[in-house]
Amino acid sequence: MVPIKAVVLAAGVSSRMGEFKPLLPIEGKPMLEIVLTKVLSFPFKAVLAVVGYKADELREAIHVQDDRFNWIINEHFLVGLSSSIKAAIDSFHNESSGILVFLGDQPLLKTSTIDQILKVIIEKGLAQSKSIVQPTFNGTPGHPVFISAPMIPYLKTINGDQGAKPIFKYADQHIYLPIDDEGAIIDVDTKQDYQNIVNHSK
Repeated sequence: MVPIKAVVLAAGVSSRMGEFKPLLPIEGKPMLEIVLTKVLSFPFKAVLAVVGYKADELREAIHVQDDRFNWIINEHFLVGLSSSIKAAIDSFHNESSGILVFLGDQPLLKTSTIDQILKVIIEKGLAQSKSIVQPTFNGTPGHPVFISAPMIPYLKTINGDQGAKPIFKYADQHIYLPIDDEGAIIDVDTKQDYQNIVNHSK
């Protein structure tokens, strides 16, 4: 067990997509389920899926049999990504765990990327220092993003739809980890993105 919680963000309205992203099928499974299955294959202390829009529909469609897994309901999902991150950390009850933040619409993410990030965190002992670890593909930063335990209090200050980026400046070290995984930077925002991912998965 690693002393890190995985947080999977899937509360949005999918407005640019026009269809509800988390339930779009890829090889017969809902997109969010594919992401959760990958995340749950690692020994995280807990795995939290933050849902908001159509939360009941999602929970009916995706069944996760794992004691470490919990659905977190974000009532303020219209505010954007920041509200989902806050909803996750509000559920922590002052436990000091770092978090690894995943996007629910990145089904092509390789498990090897998660593995590499965890190795860096453990080998460098980053869990209790002010650290951010972010994978990069061809120089473009992607997800999942590791936010260490001492950085969590700063997350209470974020707003809007930009996620955790504003707190990165408070880190003593921000490690960019070059990886061979385009899936770390590809998310599904449009019908064309979805089609590309379906084709890629075949």
